[in-house]
Amino acid sequence: MRNFLNGLLVFAFVLPVLGLVVWFSGGDSRIDEVSMAEREIGMELDSQRVDVGDVTLHVVFAGPKDGKPVILMHGFPEFWFAWRHQIPPLVEAGFRVAVPDLRGYNRSDKPAGAESYTQRAYASDIMGLMDSQGWRDAYIVAHDIGAGVAWRMIFEQPARVRAAVIFSVSHPMAFQAVGNESDISWYRSFLKLPFLPELFMRAGGAGLVKQNLRETSRPGTFSDAELRVYELAWDREHAIDTMIGAYRAENPPIDGIPANGKPSMPVSFVFGAKDAFISLDSAERTRDYLTDVHIYPELSHWLLAEEPEEMAERIKRTLTDQETAVE
Repeated sequence: MRNFLNGLLVFAFVLPVLGLVVWFSGGDSRIDEVSMAEREIGMELDSQRVDVGDVTLHVVFAGPKDGKPVILMHGFPEFWFAWRHQIPPLVEAGFRVAVPDLRGYNRSDKPAGAESYTQRAYASDIMGLMDSQGWRDAYIVAHDIGAGVAWRMIFEQPARVRAAVIFSVSHPMAFQAVGNESDISWYRSFLKLPFLPELFMRAGGAGLVKQNLRETSRPGTFSDAELRVYELAWDREHAIDTMIGAYRAENPPIDGIPANGKPSMPVSFVFGAKDAFISLDSAERTRDYLTDVHIYPELSHWLLAEEPEEMAERIKRTLTDQETAVE
């Protein structure tokens, strides 16, 4: 009995100490993913820190400064690097491309508190980015959390959205009609917990997130080398702590959605039928509100990484067709 009690006391002492060690370790990644991306895509990129109002964002620019602006918004657990394969085709088509790290991610500012990570906070940053460049409006291309922000901008700030291409996240009314049928709903619930998710992911080298990416994507989509780049970005200034802010933030319903649900500007929706997070039913129902819907039967939530060239071509074709229509 005495040995058991002694062991229990040791465990009670060691566990908090290990927790503190994990909590205060790491956070000093020095990876230069911009240079890595330049070598991979064969194109020079302009990496900047841009004051957008409440925060300063890291933004990668490419393309002619007088080109029509396109903003690419990533989701969780991505960062700007996820769009690297989509940048060259847009630049070749004459667009000015801006790819931010959303607040809380990688090289961008990381304010404290869940209230800093609402969709409206993200949207305000994107509009601040537009203002910093003198852009009245921009094409918005977005995935996952970025897509949720894009839907809010489409209806609440329509004057700022020239047109949009939305990946994976269904129309808000379609999504609400069927709810979230995620195969791993525990994952989102887990990320809402205080303190524990950050500690768990720091201790495990973000293994939970990497495993999730691999298990919910087409086999072979994410290589060890690419996941290492992601892991180092998640560790930069303990970004993993603030990246999950969007899961803890409270978002009110989107204002400005008309009764028929139709946006006032062209919106294209692209979906992978094997998405483990968003239901195929809600994707199909999006056809009730948009005329331009594309569903890929064999792709998943990570379709941008699974078929990067195909998705890049689809984005380019959609935006260039819109430019032609406007002319």
